[in-house]
Amino acid sequence: MRQEELWNALYSGNPATWRGNTVIPVPNSGRALDLGCGNGKTVSTLLDAGYTVTGVDFSSVAIEQCRERFNESEFTVASVCNMPFGDGTFDYITAVHVLEHLDDESLAKAVAEIRRVLRPSGFVFVRCFTERDMRSDKRKGSDIFYRFYDLDSIKDAFRDFQIVSAEVKEDTTRFGTVRSRVEALLKL
Repeated sequence: MRQEELWNALYSGNPATWRGNTVIPVPNSGRALDLGCGNGKTVSTLLDAGYTVTGVDFSSVAIEQCRERFNESEFTVASVCNMPFGDGTFDYITAVHVLEHLDDESLAKAVAEIRRVLRPSGFVFVRCFTERDMRSDKRKGSDIFYRFYDLDSIKDAFRDFQIVSAEVKEDTTRFGTVRSRVEALLKL
């Protein structure tokens, strides 16, 4: 089964908006692009911060769910590796838990696309799971592609960007498991 089909099945079976950390930096204003928007968790946060939001995901089911929830925003079914937007279209791009699902070749293409569609002096926010995250062991039996990051791998992938901030954040859930993620705010 292709990755798009796996994600469509996942969103079809669980239409509720994913929960979790929705706190993101708000470095500027204007047009925001949410990569791998899923069913809209980060879109909602961006709208609340005053951005005009466009979401992109390769899951047509997730995009339909976003269109139903956020009629003031635009949503497009597309790969983050080949986006249908003009050069320098967006002031801010978020990639919250999307890069984990890209192999090396796709990651390089996605970063090149981010660079292309981001305005000069625009910002990118990246959040990715680390190997210490509780999800690390759970995903080993899943057909959905996962990889995990550390600070160095994010810095390397975005080496052409200025690092505004980059850190590993961890917290413990009420069940005693660890949530661990790399968070980086980058500037073109």
